[in-house]
Amino acid sequence: MLQIYPFKALFPSKGNERSVSANTHLDDIDKQKEIVANNPHSYLRVVKPYLIYNEEKDPSKHFPISKIELDKLILSKIIEKDSQDAFYIYRQFNKLNGDEFLGVISLVSVDDYYQNRIKIHENTITEKEEQLIEHINCSGVIGEPVLMTHPQNDFVNDVLHHFEDSSHLFFEFEDEIQRRHSVYRIVNEDEISQIKEKYAMLENLYIADGHHRSAASAGFFKKNHLQNGKYLAYIVPPEFLKIDSFHRAYKCNNTFDSNGFIDKLKVHFFVDEVLSPFKPHKDKEFGLCINKQWFRLGYKGDVAELNSVQTLDVSILENDVFQALLNINDSKTDKQLSFINGQIGLGELENRVNEGLYDLVFTVFPCTIQQVFDVADDQLIMPPKSTYIEPKLRTGLVVQQVK
Repeated sequence: MLQIYPFKALFPSKGNERSVSANTHLDDIDKQKEIVANNPHSYLRVVKPYLIYNEEKDPSKHFPISKIELDKLILSKIIEKDSQDAFYIYRQFNKLNGDEFLGVISLVSVDDYYQNRIKIHENTITEKEEQLIEHINCSGVIGEPVLMTHPQNDFVNDVLHHFEDSSHLFFEFEDEIQRRHSVYRIVNEDEISQIKEKYAMLENLYIADGHHRSAASAGFFKKNHLQNGKYLAYIVPPEFLKIDSFHRAYKCNNTFDSNGFIDKLKVHFFVDEVLSPFKPHKDKEFGLCINKQWFRLGYKGDVAELNSVQTLDVSILENDVFQALLNINDSKTDKQLSFINGQIGLGELENRVNEGLYDLVFTVFPCTIQQVFDVADDQLIMPPKSTYIEPKLRTGLVVQQVK
């Protein structure tokens, strides 16, 4: 039976929520360096201490500094520890576009991860995983929850909305990009039991974003032979997730024959010239910007006999375009291929092609959360950069202390 657990979180003290927590997913490295240089309270000094010295990351040198920086924040009471075990209902609202995300921050079981009750759809890179384990070892904390989800469940939704009220409001603030963050704290034993009961109805959790953090968090407990390990998760119902795609850009190492490439595409795709930038409106449809022109592509193939990974639009591009036509055998490592966040405007994509930064860009229709579930249930792995999933959480907002 799936279990979630309350815990005593570390969190910024009142009034310091915005200055402590950081948008590591959204701020580029130059912005992060600027924050570290100007803000001694930023949690970036814990999670990325090498930025303090404007140096390349050296785990053996920099990771021990994480603990020093964390202790400074705790000693100065910029960061505090909760006095009671609690669940934290977290709501994020984007004032610019109206996007709203709601879920519970809790601990999940390491055993559930290794017994496939917490399901994955991406592989992890061993070196990156080991570095994250070492950072947890040095700092003694996990600073950002793994984003998880589950099949739709009305009982879970009801309990989230039930505790999203003023009597449970713990802290609330608006960040520098007009996102409002609200955290509701549940410490009453009966209310905690009520939440646990609803989540125990779920058979599985699915990692939406944070496969490396999940593997490293579980790996920390396994590597240190710690029994009954639990690690930090933000569990969001599927209707509160926003899934976008990563578009694919290609820049040939040599001379690129755009006309010949379009002719080759016609073997597997209907290719129609369009007059304006094109973003797909349905699956098995693609946009293509090449040689200062946009095309709509429709896939000709029959996907009825394909498995849950092979039928993905990104897999069709992988197999029938990148491997078959462009000789890209490993899209994770081939420098000719780039992945572009689907929220980037089509005009910007077109400019990058027209300026010669890329030879072409494919625009891709986002996969659905059900496709993510299907791949994970089949114990298969999606191609790299198959999904761009929100919400993106601020690092250092709700922290788990493990040592």
